[in-house]
Amino acid sequence: MQITIGGPPGSGKGTVGRMLAEHYGLTFVSGGDLFRKAAADHGMSMEEFDIYTREHPEARVDAEIDGLQKRMGSEQDNFVLESRLAWFLVPQSFKIKIHCEADECARRIAQVSSDERIAYTQDDLETTKEKTQARFEAHKAKIHEIYGIEDLIADEHFDVVVDSTGIPAREVANILITKIDAHYGN
Repeated sequence: MQITIGGPPGSGKGTVGRMLAEHYGLTFVSGGDLFRKAAADHGMSMEEFDIYTREHPEARVDAEIDGLQKRMGSEQDNFVLESRLAWFLVPQSFKIKIHCEADECARRIAQVSSDERIAYTQDDLETTKEKTQARFEAHKAKIHEIYGIEDLIADEHFDVVVDSTGIPAREVANILITKIDAHYGN
């Protein structure tokens, strides 16, 4: 079973992905965690590392992280991979998109404690929304430049799309479990 999950920042990809991995007894891998680890390995914050990877494409950090995900798809089974580009890197997977309205995503990101911080420092809601959108747009532009993909989270890339706006993560996971079971004939 290979499951990939994409969607905008703050949509619940990681939380739901972990729930699905636990439910099915699968390995969970987060593309964001891979990027955070690479940032830490370089002694940089996420913000600094974002800038570094944009200004130094010769460092090939994105290619390394994408390569890890591609190899995972070709060499392993029984995983949930959460990454905005996972649908492309592991095309044979069951591809899930978790959609969420921008205001809700920003609210979720702004409420994350500093101990659980997924990207940047804690800010007010509007600043969080602006930073998240700017980072996502920069990521989309980079993906377009590297792979020629116009919209990396367009619905047509996925087998199923679930809107998590105003819905608890457990409920989203339960909806997806029903869809995954139907897909795999469970």
